[in-house]
Amino acid sequence: MYEVKLDAFNGPLDLLLHLIQKFEIDIYDIPMKSLTEQYMQYIHAMNQLEINIASEYLVMASELLMIKSKLLLPQHDEEDDMEEDPREELVGRLIEYQNYKEYTEILNDKKAERALLYSKHPTDLSHLESNEQWDESQTIDLTELIMAYQKVKNRVDYQKPKSVNIHKETFTIQQATQKVNDRLVNEDSFNFFSLFTFNEPIEMVVTHFLAILEMSKSGWVNIEQTRSFEDINICRGVNYRLEAN
Repeated sequence: MYEVKLDAFNGPLDLLLHLIQKFEIDIYDIPMKSLTEQYMQYIHAMNQLEINIASEYLVMASELLMIKSKLLLPQHDEEDDMEEDPREELVGRLIEYQNYKEYTEILNDKKAERALLYSKHPTDLSHLESNEQWDESQTIDLTELIMAYQKVKNRVDYQKPKSVNIHKETFTIQQATQKVNDRLVNEDSFNFFSLFTFNEPIEMVVTHFLAILEMSKSGWVNIEQTRSFEDINICRGVNYRLEAN
């Protein structure tokens, strides 16, 4: 003799829910006669196969028979409204168990989704920290830098000839970056406007502007202005290394 799960049912309530769904029974108005008969058929089938049935299935069988018996007893008309339906407790247990099954399916789906994800532990970046401090009083915001760019652009517009020859520009951001680096090799800082003769094409001015923005973002240069509307200075940044040049 050995114990098995009846058709992979997890207990008698699971078996009852299966029967209710299979025969399309209204769970709030269970016909106890037919439900009990179907349940007992499963129990008898297990007995015929000489399978040891878990005691909880037998307990449920006795409860179903008791509820069925109570429904067969004659009812007094004057007390009908006062008496409780003997099926009420069973219906409550079935609904609660049904809810637990649905929640279990939802949690299992969430578990399967989470199993597809991989969490990476935080990376230690302390070795990249710098002891150098930014001097906030010497920094400017992007608006002031754009105003300086516009000022250079306007000067170029005023001084360039009215007729020009269209040709392909070969001046790159890398060249502009190198030009700034060359200045910083011999100077701790220099005036932003000293980069230009104001006879350059506007494309070259734009290239210098973009190069300085990239260098500032990387910490290779600082962009400083002593007071509002004064000239802008380009200085060595916290990540600038003279030996790298």
